[in-house]
Amino acid sequence: MRERARATNLVERERKFDIVALFYTLSFGFAAGSDRSLQAFLERYVEMADCDELSYAAFHDWFEPGFVALLREILDDAIENLDTGRADLNGRLERFRDVLIADATIVSLYQDAADVYTATGDDQAELKLHLTESLSTGLPTRFRTTDGTTHERSQLPTGEWVADALILLDLGFYDFWLFDRIDKNDGWFVSRVKDDANFEIVEELRTWRGNTISLEGESLQAVLDDLQRQEIDVRITLSFERKRGSGASATRTFRLVGLRNEVTEEYHLYLTNLGKDDYSAPDIAQLYRARWEVELLFKELKSRFGLDEMYVFSLG
Repeated sequence: MRERARATNLVERERKFDIVALFYTLSFGFAAGSDRSLQAFLERYVEMADCDELSYAAFHDWFEPGFVALLREILDDAIENLDTGRADLNGRLERFRDVLIADATIVSLYQDAADVYTATGDDQAELKLHLTESLSTGLPTRFRTTDGTTHERSQLPTGEWVADALILLDLGFYDFWLFDRIDKNDGWFVSRVKDDANFEIVEELRTWRGNTISLEGESLQAVLDDLQRQEIDVRITLSFERKRGSGASATRTFRLVGLRNEVTEEYHLYLTNLGKDDYSAPDIAQLYRARWEVELLFKELKSRFGLDEMYVFSLG
């Protein structure tokens, strides 16, 4: 950050300009407390930079196009050098228009609201927030509230909006019809696989040396417990209703990958339409870990912005 700042005229113009202190003041100070005025940021900056008093006018003058450009460069560097756990993934998300993370969270309400916000339990009311987050911006692109019994899958529409985007899905969105619609609309997906899923394996996408178990023509559950290999990378078939309620089935072929956990000796399995030549099995697992971002967003909404503290005032 300091090298970037020295390459501009910001430091030359104001000796009290400390880009590191200012960056963290803006990054972490925005959500701290209720006072988000420029004066409040100034006070936090003076404390963090441990500098002498700084006038409001001088602080105000820092917020100009050159400073905005500097912040953009810092953000671009951070995204480009993001530690994904595999260096060869850096820069390879550019093929996607965006990486989208779909999820939902429950907010408990007073029982008096049960007529509108039905809960999964019997003794309270629940509101469910359905949200799709953009990994590139960290902001929601779609959101909707329903009662607590509404299934996540019903709140994720399919259509042209998924084109060229990668969508990361947990088991709340585990739906073969959904996978088909994302693929048909030129989108990409990575989804966790249910523990009892039993696909037919039609092709192995990675060969192993030595006397290994052949997976082609086998069902997943028939061979899963006997496998010792570190990775699974196969093509499977799945069946689903082509049109909801029609009873007419359709069959699609997708890729299934898995990574073996050496501690539990179990596989983490994922379904995807991403190709093997572009993303290996460890790459798929690393991509899926980005879903943690939406968990952090929900945590922030609840802990810092009081999403789970809704005050109700009686008008009676």
